[in-house]
Amino acid sequence: MMVVYATTEDLADFLITIPVWSGAERHLRQASEDIDDLLIGAVYDVDANQMPTDPRIREAVKRATCAQAHFIQTGGDETGAKSGFSSVSVGGVSYSRSSQVTIGSGRASQEFSPRTLRILHVEGLLPVRPRTRSGGSGAP
Repeated sequence: MMVVYATTEDLADFLITIPVWSGAERHLRQASEDIDDLLIGAVYDVDANQMPTDPRIREAVKRATCAQAHFIQTGGDETGAKSGFSSVSVGGVSYSRSSQVTIGSGRASQEFSPRTLRILHVEGLLPVRPRTRSGGSGAP
């Protein structure tokens, strides 16, 4: 079952002054898949619909989904085909961006919005520091 973490109403609330565009529902579905990819290894409780039960986590995932949907829309790259380009020139117009974004001590490619990564990082949802236990002491 595919989980979509935000609605077009959530997107409108997130963007405030930017109108929701045609195709936003599709972008929210794609963004939700991206969020699922980023959250592999994250541990949190979910309900029967696979939505986070903790209101703080649910809100962070919703905001990150909205940021990622906007990133997909503004980048015009729904399939990720352009992700390998760092510089493009057509006629007198040139567009460049760095090939990687740094969040904390980790790195992520251009396929994720910097705002999306920051929201998940600040809320402690990016599984960048594994928790381990040693020797059965019971202490983390």
